[in-house]
Amino acid sequence: MEKAAELAAMVTTDLLKSEEFESLIQRIITKAIEMKLDRIILQLERQEARILDLELKVDQKEAECKELAERMKELDEGQQSQSSALNNLEQYQRRNSLRITGIPETPGELTNEVIKKVTSERLDVTIADASIGRSHRVGKYQPGVKRAILVKFVAHSTKVEVMKVRRRLKSTGVMITEDLTKPNLALLRKSESQQESETRVVYGW
Repeated sequence: MEKAAELAAMVTTDLLKSEEFESLIQRIITKAIEMKLDRIILQLERQEARILDLELKVDQKEAECKELAERMKELDEGQQSQSSALNNLEQYQRRNSLRITGIPETPGELTNEVIKKVTSERLDVTIADASIGRSHRVGKYQPGVKRAILVKFVAHSTKVEVMKVRRRLKSTGVMITEDLTKPNLALLRKSESQQESETRVVYGW
């Protein structure tokens, strides 16, 4: 048994020292590495293909989003343009109208007569019945509330005449203003608010 073991050891030693065995081992290792590399390369190629496909889909979605955004912008601009045109038309239809606030309301009153009295007594402007197209209180009646009076004159010149002397109503509690559309009224209030803020800043220094 000992001799057999010694013989086996000698054969193994000789085999390990032989160039053919070393070459065989190297070929086996090289082949294993090549196979492993081939699998890695194949996986990388598949991953690259997936990434490329995803990039193409992302580019397509970005293009679709850009096109959609442009369409929405066009629609928004068109809507704004249409809204602006309608607002201008509505404001033009109000070009002969005024709002009068601060006048006490009495049961059974005739707003045309109220307007003529205010303009005559406080503005020194005489307005004929034929100069008033129509007039009425604005909003629902509430006891103690001084609802505004909306008046539309037949001629624009009558409105201008009243507007020129409306400052005479200062400190009377009665005010005469343009009959503005909601968008224009919002712009006016915003402008007035900015002016007040700027005034506070100036006097604050």
